Amino acid sequence: MVRYRFLTDEELKALDEEFKHFLIANGLHAEEWEELNKNDPDKAIEIVGLFSDLVLDKVYDKTEFILYQNAKSLKVFKFFKEKAILIGVDYQGRDDFPLEGVMEFISKNAEKMLIYSSSKSFDEVERNKEIHHLIKYGAFATDDKIFNFLAEIKKV
Repeated sequence: MVRYRFLTDEELKALDEEFKHFLIANGLHAEEWEELNKNDPDKAIEIVGLFSDLVLDKVYDKTEFILYQNAKSLKVFKFFKEKAILIGVDYQGRDDFPLEGVMEFISKNAEKMLIYSSSKSFDEVERNKEIHHLIKYGAFATDDKIFNFLAEIKKV
């Protein structure tokens, strides 16, 4: 059973060489993989699931900042090895948060913003599950700019 999700066909095609190396490292050469696909497709799917988890774990291990944004709120997370810090912004104005120029928008509308923070501790396995959960529901990896901007305001 996969921890996160199966890679899409497009993702698998982009990682074709890595997948071949993964198969070889696990004792499966091209002919054996073809045979396994034909004779035991459930086992082949299980192997693709293991590869998917391995790839996503590597991506999530490198992920430090995650941003979630909707029309009236913004949440940015900074992930450390064993904890995450959240800085959230709720906007009580009439307009929606813009997709670009967020920091300028927050500065210009500061009186209509509620900025809050919290943190959560976890182990390394849970860290990656947290990142996956956020991405599954619309968040995405980002750089440190918005987090640092809000941390300066909130004094986190």
